[in-house]
Formats: sequence, structure tokens, C-alpha cells
Amino acid sequence: MRDAPIKRDPPAKLDHALAAHERRARLIAQLHAQAMATASELSAQREAIKAGIAKNAWRRKAEAWLFSAGAFLFGLGCIAAVGCILAVCL
Repeated sequence: MRDAPIKRDPPAKLDHALAAHERRARLIAQLHAQAMATASELSAQREAIKAGIAKNAWRRKAEAWLFSAGAFLFGLGCIAAVGCILAVCL
């Protein structure tokens, strides 16, 4: 018998474990990239929604003022019409 250690190839089990670890690492990296892309997309959507809400709020405010002004002018017109009618009748 020889006293020198025998050189052996690494067991196949270690190769499988290393390959599985590499697959998991690639999957985790892929999922992380997808999560980052989704987060940035949601952030952009949130900003667009905020801008749309601000624009809609300004539009609603303008419509309310225009409606109020129209109602006021309509009321003045009615008062003027009643005044004219009374002036003609008397």
C-alpha cells in the first residue's frame, strides 16, 4: 500500500449543489430586477395619477366658478326682466 493520498474527483453531489445554488442566485437576481422595474413603474404611475388629480381639481374648481357666475348673471337677468315688465305695466 502507498502512504500518499489518492487523488479523487469531487463528488457529483457537490456539483449538483453548486449548480442548484447558481440557479437560485440567478433566479433571485432576476426577481430582484423585476421588483425594481415594477416599483419604478408604480412610482411613475403614482406621479401621473397625482398630476391628473391636480389637473382635475383645477378643472372642477373652474367649472364651479363658471357655474356660479352663470347663475348670478341669470339671476340679474331675471331681476332686470321683472323690472322691465313692471315698468311697462305701470
